[in-house]
Amino acid sequence: MKWPEYYTVRKMIYLLLVLNFTAFATAVLRRGVCDACLDSACYSKTQIFKDYPVSGQLAIDRKENLVYFHYEVSDSGRTFAFDLDDIRFLTIPDIEFSFAKTVDPTTGDVYIGGATGIYKYNPKTNVTSVYALNDKAIWNMQFKDVLYYTIVMNKGLNIYENKRSRSVTALNNFVVDDFIIDKRDNIYFMSNFTMYKLKKGDKYPSEFSNILYSLSTDVHGNAYFVQRESRGLYKIDYGTGRLVEMGAFGSGIPLKSVFDRLNNVIYYDAESSKLYYLVPNYAICKVKTETDILGKLKMKVSQI
Repeated sequence: MKWPEYYTVRKMIYLLLVLNFTAFATAVLRRGVCDACLDSACYSKTQIFKDYPVSGQLAIDRKENLVYFHYEVSDSGRTFAFDLDDIRFLTIPDIEFSFAKTVDPTTGDVYIGGATGIYKYNPKTNVTSVYALNDKAIWNMQFKDVLYYTIVMNKGLNIYENKRSRSVTALNNFVVDDFIIDKRDNIYFMSNFTMYKLKKGDKYPSEFSNILYSLSTDVHGNAYFVQRESRGLYKIDYGTGRLVEMGAFGSGIPLKSVFDRLNNVIYYDAESSKLYYLVPNYAICKVKTETDILGKLKMKVSQI
């Protein structure tokens, strides 16, 4: 890295640290602000990162409370971790571009996928090494006992274990755009603007919804779904198997999200190109569905 670029990046990180420390310290005092309404409770948003588009998946290490993300700058980008407890950035070495990311919750190892396969980052040694499939472009990954992954523009969902790949046979005819594996080992996935569910033990997936969602799981493995246009947040009612409304984000386009160790939401707003952390401010709120000037449904958040 050239010195001017290095200086700019260091200066940017320093300023972000100062700004975010202030924000984290004051977030719970913003009782008059309701940036999101979840389960009738108001949440204030705290800015983690801004000014540069965040590409690919977010990943969370809940033991250490680290959120991993990649941002784009100039013709390349950088992969970072942000420590939600100590309020500091950590640079992931030897990774110029990454899209897919996931964390082994037992070891804390981070699997990072991009145009040249899968890499593994060990946060204890701060070493990144080539892991597998260096001739494949990796699109999406999840770690649930084993490593699940998809390949860019290819059909199927795959498992990598013991240095071998195998496919999830039931999904061989689907291009999987996004997926999660919940606490019951059910697979929810998006394909061609439709959401499907592959229940554990079933041979074929069933259509679950024709609305476009981004997918996530919380600290307990419960399945969550964000509808970016309406800004609604939904979860699975495991008694009925249906989607139920949990609440909504107050503004922006919530494009992707993860849940930290306290089950608070970290999300990327594609409208503002900012990464936010939601913390409760203990006010009570409600969500109302309205129609905007374009005739689209929007969820409006208001404090009671």
